[in-house]
Amino acid sequence: MHFNPAYPFELPLLPPTVALDNPFLLRTLVKARTELGELKGYSAAMPDPMLLLSPAIVREAVASSGIENIHTTVESALQQELFPEAERRDADKEVLRYGAAIRWGMDQLPSLPISSRLIVGIQQRLLPDLSTGFRSTPNRIVNSLTGLPVFTPPRAGEIPRLLNNWESFINEPPEELDPLICCAIGHYQFEAIHPFGDGNGRTGRILMVLQLVQADLLAQPTLFISGYINRNRAEYYRLLLAVSEHAEWLPFLLFMITGFQQQARETKDTLFAVMQQVKEFKQQLRTRQVRVHWKWPNSYSRIRWPRRCKWGAKRGFITKQLPATWRNWLPRGCWKTSR
Repeated sequence: MHFNPAYPFELPLLPPTVALDNPFLLRTLVKARTELGELKGYSAAMPDPMLLLSPAIVREAVASSGIENIHTTVESALQQELFPEAERRDADKEVLRYGAAIRWGMDQLPSLPISSRLIVGIQQRLLPDLSTGFRSTPNRIVNSLTGLPVFTPPRAGEIPRLLNNWESFINEPPEELDPLICCAIGHYQFEAIHPFGDGNGRTGRILMVLQLVQADLLAQPTLFISGYINRNRAEYYRLLLAVSEHAEWLPFLLFMITGFQQQARETKDTLFAVMQQVKEFKQQLRTRQVRVHWKWPNSYSRIRWPRRCKWGAKRGFITKQLPATWRNWLPRGCWKTSR
């Protein structure tokens, strides 16, 4: 393939020619599949995956937005979630929209496979204030320091043909390609097509986890790779460009599959720690002979207290009057005394 960063890239169709017999690639792939299988099993053992999933989505949204130089924290985003969107800080607003786009995509998957309609819907939820849809004008990625072009995506007129090919590859992949390899290849191809005027990176990272769910490697979107990409951002962009310039697929595939493995292990360890905390907290409640009915409806676990507790609500926080002896041993943050 001929590559010139100043001219629209003539992107080859999928599937690419990839040497799959590399021993290091195969070993890395086996490790990643093992971690993903264990993560899926741990997720199935949870009383409600939303206990981990909602905070994990916010964490992923913060990391993914950081790649786009949109900086905030998980704590700030969770606090801002309690306010109407018009009152939120711009950075937190972007992060919370990312989480909403992931949830919307997951809701669509049972009836709508990964397709142009799905990716347009995701981008619309990421950037509702802008005109959404596929770009109709040229686009170019430039070096922010030198101003020189780094990559010029294919012409706008090529987008429908390239996306049709991408959809076919994602939904009917070659049998000899492992789903993780297909996911990495599909991610490169989507970013190279660059179908939108804005939001391509965030849309592409959401599509990766949805593809893993569609391939039945995950039951829920509990694996997010943005943290890994953010920690290795320069290498990520270098390897993407190497595929475009020289069709160097192997280093990029190794990088991405290593990311899947590391993030699956990290998420699995977090999930195990959460389950242990729940187990220990329940044991404390049994020891103190307090009757508790567990509910896991939204981002946080809530407790249905005995009738003697008086409830109130303000800005999304649960407020109640508790006996002083209860407050001495309840974990901080699970109660707020009303005045």
